[in-house]
Amino acid sequence: MMQIRTKKSEVTRERILSVAAEHFAAHGYHQARVADICRKAEANQAAVSYHFGGKYELYEESLRYALELANAKYPLPVDQSIQAEERLKLFLTAVCQRIFDESEGSLFPRMMVKEMADPTEALETILRDLVANERDTVIGIVREILGPKATEEDIILSHLSIVALFQFFNFSRSIRQLLQRKMRRLPPNVENVIDHTIGFALAGIHHKQAEIAARA
Repeated sequence: MMQIRTKKSEVTRERILSVAAEHFAAHGYHQARVADICRKAEANQAAVSYHFGGKYELYEESLRYALELANAKYPLPVDQSIQAEERLKLFLTAVCQRIFDESEGSLFPRMMVKEMADPTEALETILRDLVANERDTVIGIVREILGPKATEEDIILSHLSIVALFQFFNFSRSIRQLLQRKMRRLPPNVENVIDHTIGFALAGIHHKQAEIAARA
C-alpha cells in the first residue's frame, strides 16, 4: 500500500511539473497562477506546497525540468575529439532546434524569454547553475578555434555575437507567430535557418581569426 501511495505521489509531482513548465513558458512567473496550474494538472494546491514548497520553488524546479527536457531532446556536443568547428556547428544546431521546437524541447527557451522580459530572483540561479554549461561549452569552442593569440576580449565578443545570432529567433517568437497568423506567412524553414546561422557564425569566427593573425 505504501508503494502505491508513493508511486501516486510521484506521478502527481511529475504531472504538476509538466503543466507548470508549460504554464510558466506561456505566462511568465509573475502572471502565472498556481490555481490554474493545479486545475490543469488535476491536483489540489496543497500538492504544490507538499512537493515544492510554493510557487517560486515550483518555478525554479520547472526551469530545471525544462532544461533537462531540452538537453535530452537536443544534446549539446561533449565529445572533445570532434574538431572545434564541427562542435560549433553541432552546438548551434542543437540550440536552434530547441528554439523552433513546437513541443517540450522549446520550454526552456520560452521560459527564458519571459524571465528576461520580467526578471525574478531565479535569474541569478539560471545564469549560475543552469546555463553555465551551455556558456562554457561555446566559450571553450570559440577559444579553441581562435587559438592561443586571441585575447579574452576576442573570445567574449565572439561568444556574444554567436549567441545573438540564434537568440534573435527566440526573442522574436511572438512576432513570427503574429506574422504567420495575421499575414498568413509560412513558418521559417528550420534547416535553412540553422544552415544560415552556422554560416554566419563561422564567417565571423574566420574574420576574427584573420584579425588576430594580422595583429601578431
